Amino acid sequence: MRLLLYFLMTVCTAFSANAQLKEYTHLFDVEMQEELPMLWRLEKEREQALSRYNWKYDFNWHIATVFDSEFRRDIKTFGAVEKRLNNPDEESLLRDLKHIPPIFYPYIGPALHTVRGLSGKILDLPGIKGTKHKFPERIASVMQDIPNIEFVSPELYIYLSPQFWGEDMQSLEMPQLAHNQADEDMPNLRINPEFMKKIKAKVKASDYGAGKKGPSSGRGIRHFNADANTPLSSADVEAFINTLDALDSFRKNKDNEQRLWMIDPLIAYWEQKQGVAKEISFLKQVVNPCQTIVRKVRWTGLQVEFQQAIGGQGFGAEDWAYTCEKTIKAYRVHNMPQSFISTLKLQRKGYYYKYLDKIAVDEEEKRQQRYFLEAFVHMYDTDLENIKAIEPHNKELSRRLYDLDMNFAGTPIILP
Repeated sequence: MRLLLYFLMTVCTAFSANAQLKEYTHLFDVEMQEELPMLWRLEKEREQALSRYNWKYDFNWHIATVFDSEFRRDIKTFGAVEKRLNNPDEESLLRDLKHIPPIFYPYIGPALHTVRGLSGKILDLPGIKGTKHKFPERIASVMQDIPNIEFVSPELYIYLSPQFWGEDMQSLEMPQLAHNQADEDMPNLRINPEFMKKIKAKVKASDYGAGKKGPSSGRGIRHFNADANTPLSSADVEAFINTLDALDSFRKNKDNEQRLWMIDPLIAYWEQKQGVAKEISFLKQVVNPCQTIVRKVRWTGLQVEFQQAIGGQGFGAEDWAYTCEKTIKAYRVHNMPQSFISTLKLQRKGYYYKYLDKIAVDEEEKRQQRYFLEAFVHMYDTDLENIKAIEPHNKELSRRLYDLDMNFAGTPIILP
């Protein structure tokens, strides 16, 4: 449900959440050589923290014939208090709902009423309260002829809305910015249409920009033992590409992929214990996916198999991660639409930060938005030398990376 709400916020708001702020840069660093905790103990601790079961009676031989007075009082209170289950996401849900046009409430409300532990703070909201056990009155035309559609799970109601399919979009009331949008800090762009016509007639778009074809400079130097500051060469990119077949086999071998997927929640729980915000745990994977993969390999004890997959090209785990990272980020920029480059430049200068005060409901949401703003910019951290290095391999990278389904065992590699 939270993912659906975030999707709706993306569709229905005009705010572009992108910028750069130095104070958050270090938050996305990935420690590939961290001291690992005792995993079995951490897993048990996480299970107990997430469970609402009273672990006082976790084994059948510990169950007494008569409940003691303290436990009897606890369960009596549990059954009598309306707010007995305190959902930790309640405040975030409230913020999300304030950003969503009420026209979507009939498609969200029924699912909210099935979530255990939500209090009246959410369920009694105008527009949400009356949706309990109620099928939406209006659904998309492409869905109307499906037999027994009314028996679909409430969690899928959102996909029935006409607006989800691009129908009846004029009925949406988009959240509006404050009236003083013409901020003096925003650049005042004045473009003469006639001048632009002359430019386009004389200079083709393919003749300039990051994607311009240029003379080949050769494969360049193969950088072994690369670190974060080592320049990327065409030979490095070629070596990285040559690891992809073996990495795909490593991923599909036995239960490796499942183990790499399943370790994500445990790493996130461990980081939150260290004071890392849960948003940062996810954003690290987006900003630095290859370092995240190496980290997950260590957590799952698969270092030997992973090294066998990449060792044929002369890589160690860490220099493979840095080479992969620089290749991915250069690939992202190289394939970025021309219209998007100007937007990214404005984001790097922080022009969009001023709108946080107008958009964010409270300080907590403002903090979360700043994380996403900064992470977005660092997804494209690269330089011209790295872009030139991947240029001869761009088509092959497109084909091979998408063969991985755009992710590697849960870690996103290429984002749309």
